Amino acid sequence: MVSEAKPGGAVSIEEYRADKPPQTGYPDDIASTGFITLALVFHPEMQPDFDLDCEGQTDWRGQPSWLVHFRQRRDRANRMHGYMLGGQLFPVDLKGRAWITADKFQIVRIEADMVKPMPEIQLLSEHQTVEYGPVPFPTKNTTLWLPKTAEIYFDFRKHRYHRRHSFDHFLLFSVDTEDKPKTTAVNP
Repeated sequence: MVSEAKPGGAVSIEEYRADKPPQTGYPDDIASTGFITLALVFHPEMQPDFDLDCEGQTDWRGQPSWLVHFRQRRDRANRMHGYMLGGQLFPVDLKGRAWITADKFQIVRIEADMVKPMPEIQLLSEHQTVEYGPVPFPTKNTTLWLPKTAEIYFDFRKHRYHRRHSFDHFLLFSVDTEDKPKTTAVNP
């Protein structure tokens, strides 16, 4: 996955997996990707697209956490989630909640549901659950919070689906640059 800031503060996310497009071999030829994007609900560029409400402090696996509810705003364009069918994107508005650690404000879990059924593409329901955790990258002396597991349940075209993903073997790509002024040799 690659994240980069674009001019004007926009965010771009690209997800890479072992298989290359076209993604074939998935059950019923339906690929489920993009689980990293759920956390972008809280990115400063995306926050205005959602109504956010803190429900208070709770406990997540023994750790004090804030429970925050989110819902796609009707007056804002959906830039978060959708289904690609026949080359056409059908945006799916989401609502859900996130558990965020009270001490370091790290997202540890997000649950999201579609706001309403979409009969025009025969999508009646969808529920996603993503759990996040620290992933160390020792060569860069850094740790990133990334998805560890994701589950999706959806009722699509008169079939019910359940997919479970677990993520590991993350690779961190970075480019380091350094300017070295060119020096010319001076003969005495």
